[in-house]
Amino acid sequence: MRSLTGITSPRSTESVLAKVGKRVKWLWNVLSHIILGLAPQNTRSNPVPSRQQLFARPTSPSLIRTAPHRVDTSQFWAVLIGIDAYESWPLQGCVSDASLMKNFLIDDLGVPKEQIQCLLGSHNLIPDDPLKPSHANIVDTLYSLIHNDEIQLGDNIIIYYAGHGSSYQCSEHSFTTPNCRPELCPVEALCPIDRDTLDSHGRWVPDISDRELNALFTEISRVKGHKITFIADCCHAGGMSRNLETTRPRWISPSGHTDADNMLHVADERLKSFPDYKSVLSKDWKPDMGSHVVLAACRDYQRASETLGTEGYRGVLTERLVSILRSDAWNKDTTYVGLTKLLNQSYSQTPVVAGDHKCKQLWYPEGV
Repeated sequence: MRSLTGITSPRSTESVLAKVGKRVKWLWNVLSHIILGLAPQNTRSNPVPSRQQLFARPTSPSLIRTAPHRVDTSQFWAVLIGIDAYESWPLQGCVSDASLMKNFLIDDLGVPKEQIQCLLGSHNLIPDDPLKPSHANIVDTLYSLIHNDEIQLGDNIIIYYAGHGSSYQCSEHSFTTPNCRPELCPVEALCPIDRDTLDSHGRWVPDISDRELNALFTEISRVKGHKITFIADCCHAGGMSRNLETTRPRWISPSGHTDADNMLHVADERLKSFPDYKSVLSKDWKPDMGSHVVLAACRDYQRASETLGTEGYRGVLTERLVSILRSDAWNKDTTYVGLTKLLNQSYSQTPVVAGDHKCKQLWYPEGV
């Protein structure tokens, strides 16, 4: 209260402030109970105190992860391919490998699941499944990365393949395909699930050559940037493999119906519309290693294998890779080269990395 002189009495002020404080406290308690009554209950094992939970700063889902190092994966995109159900020489662990990679990307790195495309060829595959890893679907899916407007320049793109690989040497085809040009060989290839089958036009389906993949990566890089990581859990060379029931090599002989020349002509017909395209049929063709980094399962004289464990068949590379990425064995300064050193635990299968950006930090952190 004010005195006649207009000066507030200190004693009166304390009384008024005390009443106001009690009133504010009462209003806050009422408001808190109303808000808490509307808020969902926290059922986590270590709940945040209720009021702290209500006003806590939200955390981006892309930064929530169980792996030891935070990575902002809101702008990560992935294509995961796993093929078991080949008509000849089927495999057992490729679909589970691709699924393991998917779980790692979503649960550990926090990649939005809608930004992951999966082409899986299981033994229970429906013949007309639009997502089966056929030659056409694999190539179409990679093309879709170029035209996806949601993928911005500089976003991370992960392309993963688990399945058979092969290698074409013209000497192997000299009797059956005399038109095979020696200057084109050797050609390494990924094997789609429908290889050596007839397409709707009655033509034999070829493998997918390394030259076609490289041209696709070049075009993706031109539009979306070079932060492309290609992981290949397969092999391309015909080295000796261990003859064990629990080990299967991920290598298969070249197609019996198509050769390197045919495979490259099929690719060239589609690729020639790209700007600055260097023909895969050119005698002086060279790979563009500035467009991506490739992590391969083994050296050219080795064979990538899948082994039988307690959870079924798994690729040696994939199982080891995910195990390391879920551990504290790597850190924010680990490069792709450094990652291969962590992976090199087997004399029979030595992972290798290639690409102009192989000395960059893993997943290309901001500004790298």
